[in-house]
Amino acid sequence: MSFKLQCLVTIGTLQIRGGIHEASKIKRSVKEIVDTAMLKIPAIGRINKGSDLPTTSIETSKLWTEGDKVTIQLGYNGDLRTEFMGFVRRVTASVPVEIECEGYAWQLRRVRLLKSWKTVSLKDFLKELIVGTDITLSPFIPDMQLSNLTINHANALKTLEYIKEKLHLSVYFQFNVLYVGLEEGIPGNPVKYRLGWNCVRDDNLKYRLAADTQVLVRLVTGKGKNAKRTLIEVGDQGGSLVQKYIANVTDEATLKSIANDLLQKAKYTGYEGFISGFLQPFCQPCDTAVIIDKLYDVMGGSCFTEGTEVDFTMHGATRKVHVSRALST
Repeated sequence: MSFKLQCLVTIGTLQIRGGIHEASKIKRSVKEIVDTAMLKIPAIGRINKGSDLPTTSIETSKLWTEGDKVTIQLGYNGDLRTEFMGFVRRVTASVPVEIECEGYAWQLRRVRLLKSWKTVSLKDFLKELIVGTDITLSPFIPDMQLSNLTINHANALKTLEYIKEKLHLSVYFQFNVLYVGLEEGIPGNPVKYRLGWNCVRDDNLKYRLAADTQVLVRLVTGKGKNAKRTLIEVGDQGGSLVQKYIANVTDEATLKSIANDLLQKAKYTGYEGFISGFLQPFCQPCDTAVIIDKLYDVMGGSCFTEGTEVDFTMHGATRKVHVSRALST
């Protein structure tokens, strides 16, 4: 069976079917808030307005501006999957024309908030951030209380960066759906990768064992030397210390879950690195990469997918799948 590489790119109200140089650097990750993509299209295009109307030529760099919606679908033989949804960030009038795209985090750059809370749930706080946008909240956001939180006229994207850095929570998008919580908080689909079969390259994988790493995670709250108070320690006493200062969270159960999540990121059995495959099988962040290794069975198993990077060019298409810790199922 032959595979015909196809694409459908929608920018604003116009569709591009196959006439692109590249849809590259499509990056989505649970480690990053902002999804990104780069499109390269011919500098001169032809617009077909219908079968009964003549086509017209136009400079493509003049067709779109920042804020136009973008959807990129890629695949084989008519089986197209959505790889990116977002907005035009910048159009460069080069040859070919380059269009930088950004995910739904782009909308948060234009949302500003001036408000304070003595206590507020994480979900209610996020609802305030996304007012006036097309963003929806993931149903898997944990029931978590925040305290003494003040947003002083910062834009919503900066506020999410604060949540990520100061509360040590994972913040990422699944297209227009925002998730904030523990990293492995969204159930994913199983995707099978057989090393040496449906992988272009698998030599960028390193297998590691949790038993080989001794780590102690310590969460501390408060500011100043006299205000420090150790709340939670998890991991191996005498191990390499990972000390984090956390803000706006006081509930002990929540602090412990965050500490365990930090420990799991630093100490796990599984992989470091990535697999390079084709567009199929389709895989996205949070999916379960089921790695089948016929040569070394010990290196097989189910792993968490941290992120993906897709490149589509006139010469072919590849998907890098970044994997990490082993999953129990």
